Amino acid sequence: MKLEKILVLDDESSVRGVLADLLKELNYSVLAVPSIAQARLILKQDAFDLIISDVRLNDGNGLEFLQEVKKTYPAMQLVVMTGFGSLDSAVEALRLGVFDYLVKPIDGARLSVALERLEEVRKLEAENTYLRQEVTSRATAGGGIDWGTCEAMQRVKELIDKIAVTDATVLIQGESGTGKEVVAKALHDGSPRADKPFIRVNCAAISANLLESEFFGHEKGAFTGAVQRREGRFELAHTGTLLLDEISEIPPDLQVKLLRVLQEREFERVGGNKTISADIRVIATTNRNLMHEVREGRFREDLFYRLNVVPIELPPLRDRGEDLVRLADYFIAQFGRKHGRKMKAPGREVLMRMKAYGWPGNVRELQNVVERAVILSTENGDLRVEDFTPLGVNMQAARPEADGGVQTIAQMEQKMILKALQRCGNNRTHAAELLGISLRTLRNKISEYREAGVTVP
Repeated sequence: MKLEKILVLDDESSVRGVLADLLKELNYSVLAVPSIAQARLILKQDAFDLIISDVRLNDGNGLEFLQEVKKTYPAMQLVVMTGFGSLDSAVEALRLGVFDYLVKPIDGARLSVALERLEEVRKLEAENTYLRQEVTSRATAGGGIDWGTCEAMQRVKELIDKIAVTDATVLIQGESGTGKEVVAKALHDGSPRADKPFIRVNCAAISANLLESEFFGHEKGAFTGAVQRREGRFELAHTGTLLLDEISEIPPDLQVKLLRVLQEREFERVGGNKTISADIRVIATTNRNLMHEVREGRFREDLFYRLNVVPIELPPLRDRGEDLVRLADYFIAQFGRKHGRKMKAPGREVLMRMKAYGWPGNVRELQNVVERAVILSTENGDLRVEDFTPLGVNMQAARPEADGGVQTIAQMEQKMILKALQRCGNNRTHAAELLGISLRTLRNKISEYREAGVTVP
């Protein structure tokens, strides 16, 4: 991660001058001060990525000051300068968390190498922090990729093979749980950027007032709580791929800024005025019909066409024919291993009920339902119909209506959702968990029903 602003602390004017000149030649922004008191004052007013400080200063101990800085600004990087006579202090500094030490007189080549190493470490730390956050929140549609045998998914597979090697922007549309993120990751893994960062931002999970900072980062003091500079997802994804998950959820004012970034690949952090370039490939996903959102005035038409360079439409599980059985078999084997059970293949009645069910949560719901069934199965590995219904997942086959007709899958789905809401006292979070679908999917369904004139509590 590129260092931008460096604070130099040394009480000798000649050392400050030489070091400032060397850093400026390396294209860094530098401020040099002679005392700890001045450094404290400057740090309250501005943000820096790195402090390079002498150990012995006229108004105090540089090492003690750096320890103080590290407590107040944990992300700040620190380097000490020392003479040959104080190498013990340098070793102690490394033990206390200082990144490196420079021996006076400062050598330009040694300084350049130290800064390159530091930038690489900062980049890895930022990526690791992001990945740790993702590991706790990401749920994929199950291990290895099985694209299925239905014609629609085979077309998706062929399209992935063709466009993965390009840098084309891709818009992936499909219902929640159909595997949009799996497709996005496959595009990244099949591209020349495969060994570079794959960064995801869930636009639906972040409040509107924080989303711009999440995208572009922010400078110190940009808003309440911005105690230090922070890189955004566009910056973290530099040279790699950025996945904008649920792109339809971003507010209109941010859509304008996103359009500019997609056109120019440049942006500014919140509260900053420095233009930052990002070499990234953008993939966007949505569970809404984005063209419909454009017609309704909720999504910018120019942004839609900027994203929709290569569209991929993922079919719902209910339209994938025998893929349902193949995926169920895969998950049964997977969760049998996970929970230490030797499972048998599902019987005819279970398969009939599974095929009759609408699967509003698609592959993700199937995964959750099968895991519950495996856990509740008999000791000898038999799967019963009742094993699939402990949390109210209605897997009953379509029932004849009073007029002799048959309920559609959509009608069954609507009844199931309304029943779950009633059972959970209209608590949407609990209802979504009961149904095995995401809260976002439940909200979308409720909005659809209300627009159609259905009374929803």
